[in-house]
Amino acid sequence: MQIRNATLITPNGFETEDVFIKDGIFSLPEETDDILDAEGMYLIPGFIDTHIHGIGGAGTEDADPEAILTMSETLASAGVTSFFPTIYTDTEERMLADIRAVVEAKGHEKGAEIAGIHAEGPFISPNRIGAQNPAGRKDPDPSFFRKMIDESKGLLKAMTCAPELPGIENITEIARKNGIVLLMGHTDATYEEAEHGFGLGIKHATHLFNAMSGFSHRKPGTAGFAMTNDSMSVEVIADGCHVHKDVARFIFRHKGPMNAIAITDSLRPTLQKEGPFTANGVPVEMGPGLWVTKGRPDLYQGSALTMHKAFSNLVSWGISLYGAVAATSIAPAMRYNLSDRVGIEIGKRADCILLDKDFSIRHVFIKGEEINVVQQS
Repeated sequence: MQIRNATLITPNGFETEDVFIKDGIFSLPEETDDILDAEGMYLIPGFIDTHIHGIGGAGTEDADPEAILTMSETLASAGVTSFFPTIYTDTEERMLADIRAVVEAKGHEKGAEIAGIHAEGPFISPNRIGAQNPAGRKDPDPSFFRKMIDESKGLLKAMTCAPELPGIENITEIARKNGIVLLMGHTDATYEEAEHGFGLGIKHATHLFNAMSGFSHRKPGTAGFAMTNDSMSVEVIADGCHVHKDVARFIFRHKGPMNAIAITDSLRPTLQKEGPFTANGVPVEMGPGLWVTKGRPDLYQGSALTMHKAFSNLVSWGISLYGAVAATSIAPAMRYNLSDRVGIEIGKRADCILLDKDFSIRHVFIKGEEINVVQQS
């Protein structure tokens, strides 16, 4: 097919081009009767969410392939074309069951493609548990890590861990051999311990500022190390609640378009139409822009964000359109070696979105196939 008169967003500004798709990839021009006129619309790469627990009333904690497939369809309607179902820290049995459900769902998606699994733990700090299950937290255990890798059938692509834990060196070595990206998160590491972890290969940070030792001018902590080390990349929950919008703007500008990745960290009830609302078995309700424990508005459980909203937020906070495209698509593709979906280029997968100039979603394509879009509020 041909997408005609599309406005592409590049590092140098806007370009109006005709884009051709054949056999699921962006291709060289050729004659076709299948033409979509995109005049007045932006054509951007599909969103990639590498940290998401659930959406649409379905979550990874369900340990059910049908729940993962529901996530896939709901995500596509919000412009996500690839995602990493993210597994909570939990008992060994629960974590492995959640991983198996994702593996079973892989290949049956009708929406966003499962591009990997992100395990949020279990080798995390007991002092920074957050919304994870403390019963599942453990010090580095190479045999269980290998079991997680085996059960994932090659899908485990990312794992959050605490670099200060004894034996973390064994985990980093196994991760290196298996091509798994390690992230510093749910950590109480000092600046020096974070620096040590970086030297071991932990070069990305989970939801910057959240569930990690914070920044001060004398004790910069993990957050300070992640901010000041130019070779560290970071996740940011781009809802304006988990990180103040002005701080988020600073991070995206300071880190640059390829080292700051927008994530949702969305929970099961996001975009769920009717209750009851739960996240990882905990009853929740909507608080100030995010999910909180029911009856405990001071106890945050996680985000109600979509990647489409994250993109709009970044632009409204003063990030350039190209910066927003990079943060929501190009940077995660590069960070996790999804080289076949880095931008809109000949030979890459035809995963893309057409947006109106007010950023509402008009069309979503995954491997060149149009996905039915349900406009979300």
